[in-house]
Amino acid sequence: MNNQDQAPQSEIETPEETIAESDDHTIHITGIQTNEGTYDHLKLETPAFSRSLPGYNVTNPTYAPQIICEDVNGDGYRECVVILTTGYGTGVYRSDVVVYNSEGDRIPVEDANTAFLKQFDGSFNGQGLTLNVHGQSYQVPYALILTDRTRLNGRPQIGSIMQYAVTGGVLTATTAVQISPAEFVGDLAVTYTFKNGRLQAGSATFELYPEYSS
Repeated sequence: MNNQDQAPQSEIETPEETIAESDDHTIHITGIQTNEGTYDHLKLETPAFSRSLPGYNVTNPTYAPQIICEDVNGDGYRECVVILTTGYGTGVYRSDVVVYNSEGDRIPVEDANTAFLKQFDGSFNGQGLTLNVHGQSYQVPYALILTDRTRLNGRPQIGSIMQYAVTGGVLTATTAVQISPAEFVGDLAVTYTFKNGRLQAGSATFELYPEYSS
């Protein structure tokens, strides 16, 4: 083949790779590696159905997609839950979740960050940090906060850490409350229940890390 017959580099097709499989090796996820350190064009292959997965996953094998087969909607059949890692680093871990029923139909899942923002608020005052979670107030005095006041966020924030999980057939989401680039004070959590054809987040709970409990 001469140079004129060679395909341009941009046209060379990148092969699909198997990037995750279920514990029993019957379900697989494939993807195509990008130059941005992610896999996209994800595909879910099960014995019963095959689907294109929305979203992407980082290429670091430590954060490969999780495949969980449990009944999370209470219909007596196991759903296929896929948890994708979309970002990680110092003070950062973000994931997303996709759920299919036993017939391959996608079950909508309420976005956890949106659900948390509806139930969470916080601010700094003269005494320290005040957090309000679903009608309950939490106080952290400045004496327990490690970050200098001049380096604190304008307001407490969430979203840098967002982790989905399935435990005992229950889908959960957890996020950390961040008050500076390097300091987190506690975890917000929600559990999901199946209502009106979708998995909906319930009331948020909050737990301060022990070092911030006065």
